[in-house]
Amino acid sequence: MEIREVRAGDVPAVIELVAATLREFGLEFGVGAPTDEQLHHLPGSYAEHGGAFWIARDGDAIVGTAGVFPVTDGTFELRKMYLRPETRGTGIGKRLLDTAIAWSREHGGRWLVLDTVEAMSRAIAFYERHGFVRDDAQRRGSRCSRGYALPL
Repeated sequence: MEIREVRAGDVPAVIELVAATLREFGLEFGVGAPTDEQLHHLPGSYAEHGGAFWIARDGDAIVGTAGVFPVTDGTFELRKMYLRPETRGTGIGKRLLDTAIAWSREHGGRWLVLDTVEAMSRAIAFYERHGFVRDDAQRRGSRCSRGYALPL
């Protein structure tokens, strides 16, 4: 398994993974989060604005995604951290999170924030286990019901 920065050729598989994960929780890709559209234009849509986006690959399959995007000076938003169901709980999420945290710190981040939905209870528990605290001021997507922040 490897984690690497996303490439343009990865975009269809990234969108498929994100859309499938959203459907799993009763959500629709492109509805309620303007950040969905940015996936069509990776890696530039993140890199050209001071962010980064990674994929986790197992062989030829993309099994996880995560990105960070600047929202204010010193604050990055963790976006699109999704895993295929069969890979949840295997440590891939932790590796993606560690990559995002390290990159954010290297780029002057003092905070990493995110928003999510109540139905993603395993993800919420994962974030809380890794030091995120609830901060609903971090909710940016209209489909999201919870916000979290992690001091870096």
